[in-house]
Amino acid sequence: MGHIFISYSHKDKDYVHRLADALQSEGFEVWIDDRIDYGTRWPLVIENAIDTCEIFILVASENSRASEWVQHELVRAQRLQKQIFPLLLKGDPWISFESTQYIDARDGVLPAAKFYTGLRNYSSRHLEVLRDMIVGSWPIYRSEKFGFLVNYPIGGNLKHDSESVVQINLPIIQGTNLRDKYLSIHCKENGVLSSPLSYGQPPLETSNVEILGHRFLRESDRDGAAGTHGEWVSYSTSRGSKVVTFSITLITTSYHAYFPELLPRIDLAAEKETLLYVISTFSWLS
Repeated sequence: MGHIFISYSHKDKDYVHRLADALQSEGFEVWIDDRIDYGTRWPLVIENAIDTCEIFILVASENSRASEWVQHELVRAQRLQKQIFPLLLKGDPWISFESTQYIDARDGVLPAAKFYTGLRNYSSRHLEVLRDMIVGSWPIYRSEKFGFLVNYPIGGNLKHDSESVVQINLPIIQGTNLRDKYLSIHCKENGVLSSPLSYGQPPLETSNVEILGHRFLRESDRDGAAGTHGEWVSYSTSRGSKVVTFSITLITTSYHAYFPELLPRIDLAAEKETLLYVISTFSWLS
């Protein structure tokens, strides 16, 4: 599934951090604004995080009601018809959501299990609909040795490096700062559940997620070189002794060298979503 955006007042950050940890332990990917890198443009980053989120959680309180940022975030989410899950932490319901079913958390405890089940059920239905709309006639990659199949985007150039490593060069939007985009499939016997792209180093972000009944270890990181910037995200899963990792790597021209700032900047979050649709077609062979 896509990420969950949590809208809140920083005065309620202690509760929100506990909520974010609980969501991540349940397998959800969470975005909160304390993860914005120093020096970035806050409004643009927040807009993108809302635009690309699958679920929007509003932590409502007197603090967030008085916050201009929270009100702006809520209006944007409603305009984009995001699925909004209100959680009332303090005070009375707002007119903007009191007619909607909300979680009453005014005792300060985290939501019960049915809250996470509701998120998961919505996510699965939403992803299945989008998968059926987007995937359609995508070609199939099938591995008899490792016992799985998966679809990959039309226009992908399939390259077999070996029986255990496959690279699929994916089509990109021309005229932007995106230089390369490719899907990698790594298969191992008796391997460790981790991405080969991490090269044994702890990645920047790690979480356990569930996608349409399959459990994955999600990892992501970024690096840079002269004139380029790289980002990758991986999903690893296993059955018995077999470990399969699906990764997408994005290479963009740096905005700090020569003319690239004149090129339209690609939406990296949206580009990474390609892998989510690939993963939604994954299945083990019986």
